[in-house]
Amino acid sequence: MTAAAITYRRALPADAGRAFQVYRAALNGYLAPAGQDLVPDENDRDAGFLHTLRHDGERCWVAERQGDMVAWSSAIVRDDWWFLSSLFVLPEAQGAGVGAELLERVRTGAPAHAVRATITDTLQPVSNTLYARRGMLPREALLGFAGPPRSGAGRAGGRPRLGTLEPEPLTAAALPDLRALDLAVLGFERTVDHQFSLSEGGRRGWLFRRAGRAVAYALCHLTGGIGPVASLRAADLETVLRFVLAELAARGLERVKAGVPAPCAGAQRVFWEAGLVYDATPGLLLASRPFGRLDRYLPASYGMF
Repeated sequence: MTAAAITYRRALPADAGRAFQVYRAALNGYLAPAGQDLVPDENDRDAGFLHTLRHDGERCWVAERQGDMVAWSSAIVRDDWWFLSSLFVLPEAQGAGVGAELLERVRTGAPAHAVRATITDTLQPVSNTLYARRGMLPREALLGFAGPPRSGAGRAGGRPRLGTLEPEPLTAAALPDLRALDLAVLGFERTVDHQFSLSEGGRRGWLFRRAGRAVAYALCHLTGGIGPVASLRAADLETVLRFVLAELAARGLERVKAGVPAPCAGAQRVFWEAGLVYDATPGLLLASRPFGRLDRYLPASYGMF
């Protein structure tokens, strides 16, 4: 396959299903030789694809060969922060410059001084080199934890130990509090992403206050995925995670999972205590420069941060 055979266009809502198949094939193309677990053919990504397309459509592109999608990429801009959410190329289309071309097309719309970041896999040396040549260098490891939470994790006498923290269900009324917490912890706001998370079925979240002031939040998927989680204090993050684990354990979940930035030692401690173990290979947070307080933050996923 040659670069001349490839055409590029903006992504459309109708591309969602095919985009998942490209995503799955691209990942399995390097996971299988490495002996890693493969991505199942269970499409739970369309909602995220459509959300990114709705708010960052100018940064959502597909590559086609004779009308068939062979690659796609998307990025988001939030304040002075550009994040590469997706870049997937079918194995048979790799090595022809398709990924590099898509990366250039999705780089639009961010201020010149913006932080440029992405999360990638340590098993992808070619991709990581592509990003490094564009200034996105390895900043932190991202450690995946997974496993069955212990039924008593974080509980005393049947109730979570919260100290002075006061949890409340996360609703749209808390969006101003989430904005303030994100600005304090990450340095940028992403209200539209929280609106999406709160409106998407199967998610649950909590806002945590101390003396009336919002100091932390946590979102999780009721299938077991934890994140995003943010806290003004590293110590509070541990308390929040114990609460979340207790809530998920009470629902009888057989497996939970989360990605933990290496500086977030408290989260690692909580997950080890809850019986979780390392899941697959570490990821890498790449960025053009350091940002945020990653000792008190857990991302939602590789694609949403």
